[in-house]
Amino acid sequence: MAAARSALAVTLWTLAAGPALAAELSLPPDAGAAPGATTVVSLSIDDAAGILGTDLVVTYDPAVARPTGVSLTTLSASQTLTYNETSPGVLRISLYGVDPLAGVGSLIDITFESVGPAGSRTDLLVGGADLNEGEIPVSIRNGSYCVRGAPAETTNLLVGRVPGSTVATLAWDAHPAASLYNVYRATQPGAVDLACLIPGVTVPATLDDGVVPPRGAVFYYLITAVGCGGESIPGRRSDGSPIPNPAPC
Repeated sequence: MAAARSALAVTLWTLAAGPALAAELSLPPDAGAAPGATTVVSLSIDDAAGILGTDLVVTYDPAVARPTGVSLTTLSASQTLTYNETSPGVLRISLYGVDPLAGVGSLIDITFESVGPAGSRTDLLVGGADLNEGEIPVSIRNGSYCVRGAPAETTNLLVGRVPGSTVATLAWDAHPAASLYNVYRATQPGAVDLACLIPGVTVPATLDDGVVPPRGAVFYYLITAVGCGGESIPGRRSDGSPIPNPAPC
């Protein structure tokens, strides 16, 4: 009697190749320099493997910063670099070569000069990024540039009162470098007892807490501007000396 044979079926699965992973281009979130000074801002890549050509555009606020040069890095040294500032606020950059790149790190270095006032900032936005004529997908992490240093003090504070109440109205000139304002109050001449009253006001106007000063006393209100470079001084005394801020908000 013939022995029974067992059958073994083998199924082979072929996995289709998935989409290519995107190379990430990024600019630093905290670049900057003091007014009139320059700094190098690196455009980095997390994987440069296979890149033969790069085309991109970096935009910024020309009233805050301006590029003074673009240079190759150790990673991109084998390629040719061209760039031009086609219009204020728009920097076009191209890299190309015969040998593909490999590695991670700074792809190009851009030198920026701070031309805006202390405390002013601008987004650094990467647009139109193209690697190997679109063959390599790209993701972007945009950056930010700050003109280092505290902004100038605020001006023209006006104090009024909400009709029929003890609540004071406060309004002052908008500060071009301010993202927030802090409101301080003092009861002594020279603001020696200055204290934080309302932190983080987002517009150049607010209301106080309605507290009334003691009989025979007055309240002194001071406003500071808060920008990316820090907080302004509360103001200046009649002799021009800055009023100290012993307890910042």
